[in-house]
Amino acid sequence: MMKQKLQRMKQHLQLQEKQPLSDREPDADSPQQEVPFEKEWAELQVIPHWFDEEYTLIREKSYPLAHQHGRFRFSAVEEAVARWQDHLGHHPLSAKDRQAGDLLFFDTETTGLSSGAGNTIFLLGYAKIEEGEVRVKQYFLPGPEHEVALYHHFLKDVTDRRNLVTYNGKSFDWPQVKTRHTFVRDQVPKLPQFGHFDLLHAARRLWKETLPSCKLSVVEEQVLQFNRVEDIPGYMAPLLYFDFLQEQHPDYMKGIFQHHEWDVLSLMTLYACQSMLVLEWLQHGNRPSRREAYEIARWYEAAGEGELAATLYAQLLEGDDDIAEHARFAYAAGLKRQAKWEAAFYHYKFLARLSIYPFEAAIECAKLAEHKRKDPEQAIYYSELAARHLPADRKQKQLNLELQKRVERLLKKTGKE
Repeated sequence: MMKQKLQRMKQHLQLQEKQPLSDREPDADSPQQEVPFEKEWAELQVIPHWFDEEYTLIREKSYPLAHQHGRFRFSAVEEAVARWQDHLGHHPLSAKDRQAGDLLFFDTETTGLSSGAGNTIFLLGYAKIEEGEVRVKQYFLPGPEHEVALYHHFLKDVTDRRNLVTYNGKSFDWPQVKTRHTFVRDQVPKLPQFGHFDLLHAARRLWKETLPSCKLSVVEEQVLQFNRVEDIPGYMAPLLYFDFLQEQHPDYMKGIFQHHEWDVLSLMTLYACQSMLVLEWLQHGNRPSRREAYEIARWYEAAGEGELAATLYAQLLEGDDDIAEHARFAYAAGLKRQAKWEAAFYHYKFLARLSIYPFEAAIECAKLAEHKRKDPEQAIYYSELAARHLPADRKQKQLNLELQKRVERLLKKTGKE
């Protein structure tokens, strides 16, 4: 078997030297051999597609844009992308200058969770909006000897897309595709230069403090309100695939196809949900929770949109909850960076009386009092106040020494040493 495979590879490479890749594609509908259980695959809407003497199994399914997936219809993706066009600031989720059809909601199923070359992708696919509907397309690897056909058909189909939307795809899925592609790159199209929205990063930004976990299944249930029925757990997928390789019967993979389909469809509504949380608050529509709003402001700050972040923090200052304190501390830091010393001092002074940042705020007051207000006695007061709120950690001793030195220097300025 291996000898025959190597001979085919040799012949293929010789042919490749004579012909461009685009001229070598055989008829994808011309089978080279019998596909095991082809009738049973057809009952699952899975069709073999050939390339040279290899084949991949492809399943396609369509949904109307009005289809409800948890809280959202798929049409929410188009609405979110349209709203991004009017947004002036930079944001990691922004689809400005793109259309909904440019987004490829992509996921893989693999034989393991490692990132090494020994890990194989056995199912990959996507959902996309095209011609007024949602189209799901899944590519299945019927055996390790068919990787060329798998990647040939997948890459041929996605060359016109501009952006991947994944869940942990930047760290796992797409690097896995790149790794496997290196083994077949001389026989298949090049990898597209995709932009990338990784919604796991967005989920952690928004919900890491409020959800028990940011696993997609948790986000689906608690945020998207989508509940899977009789779903195959992700950890079972590799085991079922190995069973399939032994017996080749499609029944082993039926649940995995459904699991993967739900994954890519949930990426669509999750992108819409996360975008709406950002955009609707900015447009004064249905606001997110105070926690989500605070995290959105932090997100803008991390993206370099300090002025916009400050505007959002300012809307959270009223209230007696932790969010008000966190927002005020961030807001004061922004004022300090803008050299608005008196406004920053006002907010730090306010925070020095509260429970979350009394030490940090008192230190900032001491610095501003000494260097900007030129008031050493006030600086001594806030230094001593900071000393009463030293954090109980391993830096406590060092911080106490620094405060003592600060007070000694300030006393010299006042002549009261």
